[in-house]
Amino acid sequence: MGEVCRTTAGVLARAFVGVLACLALSGCPGTTGGVTGNDPATAAEGQSETAAASSYVGHNRIVVAFNDETNSKSNITYTPTNRTTLAGASLMGWSYSDDSGTTWMYGGKLSPPKGWAVLWGDPAITSSGANYNTVFLSNLAVPTSKNPAGGIQGYLYYDSGASYIGGACIAKSTDGGAHFAIYQCVSNTAPVGAFPDSTNGHFYDGGSMASNPSGEIYSAYNDVYTGQIDVWRAANENALFQLMPPPFAGLTVATHPRLRVGQDGSLYVGAVIRTNSNTPLVYLNRFANGTWGRPTQASNPTLGYPLIDLNSSVAGSELTIRAGPQFAFDVGAASTGGNDAIRLLYTRQDNPTNNSPFYIDAFACAADLSNCHPVEGWKIGPSGPNETRLDLFNPDVTAWIGFVGLPPSWQGTFVERYGQSVTSTNLTRMTLGYVNGNALAIPVDILSNTPACSDQRGYLGDYDAMLLTGFQGTAGVYMRFYTNSNAGCTLRWEFVGQQQHVGSVQYQY
Repeated sequence: MGEVCRTTAGVLARAFVGVLACLALSGCPGTTGGVTGNDPATAAEGQSETAAASSYVGHNRIVVAFNDETNSKSNITYTPTNRTTLAGASLMGWSYSDDSGTTWMYGGKLSPPKGWAVLWGDPAITSSGANYNTVFLSNLAVPTSKNPAGGIQGYLYYDSGASYIGGACIAKSTDGGAHFAIYQCVSNTAPVGAFPDSTNGHFYDGGSMASNPSGEIYSAYNDVYTGQIDVWRAANENALFQLMPPPFAGLTVATHPRLRVGQDGSLYVGAVIRTNSNTPLVYLNRFANGTWGRPTQASNPTLGYPLIDLNSSVAGSELTIRAGPQFAFDVGAASTGGNDAIRLLYTRQDNPTNNSPFYIDAFACAADLSNCHPVEGWKIGPSGPNETRLDLFNPDVTAWIGFVGLPPSWQGTFVERYGQSVTSTNLTRMTLGYVNGNALAIPVDILSNTPACSDQRGYLGDYDAMLLTGFQGTAGVYMRFYTNSNAGCTLRWEFVGQQQHVGSVQYQY
């Protein structure tokens, strides 16, 4: 992937002093690579939407999961306005790299296990915090009991709000993510009066996984039928997953979840909640000492799944991007005072009815979720008549808590578009840090002019993954994985955007 940028200012950044600190916070551009699309196995069909983890098998390994249509033509077919999904279809694919992302090996796809008809994407992945050679991978799934004989037409939910999706399947690897096998499928079958098919499995959406240092494994999904986040816990890498009490009881969840863990083993879950006034807000909760705490507001008004209009046309259709859950957070080292061990970025839009721009806002909380507060210095958005950034969205956050000789670090990334009419996007990074005690984030583009080839719904992968992959000296090496259309945009139908593959960008801080 080429040499990663390193500057004297980058080394001095962690002192956060004077002008050199400002330069360090800005950093430098990244280097790019292709996770899929460059090899014969994945070039012909599409891959999109990413989740990533690192593992250790005598050497470091990076594992990236994605929605994978490789070799799916026999059980997923398309017309300009429809999609037919037959039993046996799977989007549960992955690739891995043993050389820090320079080259990638396609891992393959898993087939639906007995009792399940379809494995349907929304990947989530984590390595065991106790054994780094053990990796878990999750995909949404359609139980055989909910799968029609003639296949599923169009979306995987009914117009009435019911769904063919009825749970998720979790796979396990004991060789660091080179090979996986289905480990357990999970499904909430408690009856929900408004949904007669609920006893065959609630409609799950999204997915997120995490593991704490003791090796507990967590997997979470948006239970659309109950308006809750279902969190499943395995006590260790060989235990079965069990459904936990809901983290947001009494509230109504509106998006996919995100999971993170603290160094003390605490589990944190975040989701966008619809309040009584129908205002979407990010809430967090913490599971510690065997119990959930109190759900805590951790944003000002945000967005659920916005549609970004690029004000242009590609392949004969208006070009839009349907963005996924618009918040991200991590748990890391707090600054002096301890009230920012959790740092969170989210997307805002001040006047949706007037199509005002999307921008990135920020919150921080103490590790116990007390003192959650906005952080003005990390807010990034269009301002002034000469500002060319029009829309900023899809934020991600990754923290490195620090170790002997390796100082703590906080990194955020997001997608943006420039200009009134564009067909591509940029990827931008920033350090969530301080200068002279004041919060400051300086955005720097690390990837420019990435072509967008969404389908006619706007789908281009609902979410991306971001990962700390290693170190060069005392500087961390970060990667963000994303859906790209660098191979060209030859066809855009209702459910098809050709081509879509998974790319990566790497930078050092």
